[in-house]
Amino acid sequence: MPFRFTEKTTESGARYLRVDAEGRVSLDDAKEFQSWVMRPEWHLGLIMSVVGKGTAYDRDARKVFQTLNEHITALATVVTSPIVRAAINMMLRLARSRGTTPLRMFTSEEEALRWLESRRGDVPPRP
Repeated sequence: MPFRFTEKTTESGARYLRVDAEGRVSLDDAKEFQSWVMRPEWHLGLIMSVVGKGTAYDRDARKVFQTLNEHITALATVVTSPIVRAAINMMLRLARSRGTTPLRMFTSEEEALRWLESRRGDVPPRP
C-alpha cells in the first residue's frame, strides 16, 4: 500500500490530513486517496502529502487526482527527489488548470506545515 493516512492537528489547532506516499500508486490506490479527501469532516480539506523517493503514479491514478480540486482547501506537497518532483509538478499544473485549489510544493515538512496553517482561513464554514 503506497499511502499511509493520518489525521493530525498542528500546534495552533489546525486539523489536517497527512498522506505519506511511497512506491507505485495504482488506480485503486488513487481511489482510496479520493475516498479520504472526499470526507473532509475531520481535516476540512487541508492536506499535507509527503512523497517518498521513487514514488510513481500510474496514468489512470493521475487522472483521479486531477478531479479532486473541489474537495481540497489547500494541498502542501513535500518532495525531496528531483525526479518525483518533476512528475508531481506536471500533475499539479494539470490540476491547477481544472480549478483554483491552492497547491504548493516544498522540500521540508516544517515549511509545508507553516504554509498549510496559513491557509486555515480558507476553510469554508461547516454546515
